[in-house]
Amino acid sequence: MSKTVFYIKFIHSLLFFLIGISTIYVLITAILDHITVLTWIAFGIAVIELLALMLNNWRCPLTVFAEDQGAEVGSVADIFLPDWLADHIFPIFGILFTASCILLLWRLLA
Repeated sequence: MSKTVFYIKFIHSLLFFLIGISTIYVLITAILDHITVLTWIAFGIAVIELLALMLNNWRCPLTVFAEDQGAEVGSVADIFLPDWLADHIFPIFGILFTASCILLLWRLLA
């Protein structure tokens, strides 16, 4: 693996953890009814990721960049995440994000 691909994968992993933590943070603050400015910042981070995926045919732009740089596998998280997690990222975080949105809406309307 080239250094460039390694760095892309490393940056992707850092962003994954930021987005994952943001999504979980939104869910927890919505469950606890402790919605703050930080909740909305975390929500915005998750929405930006969602928009990036939607605008790129549900592929992370960093995956495309890694492939352009010679990555053998399309997944840019394959060296930093267990296979079972990397293979199920979209369903897991899709459910968490949907639940977060429903809870936030419920809290705001209550």
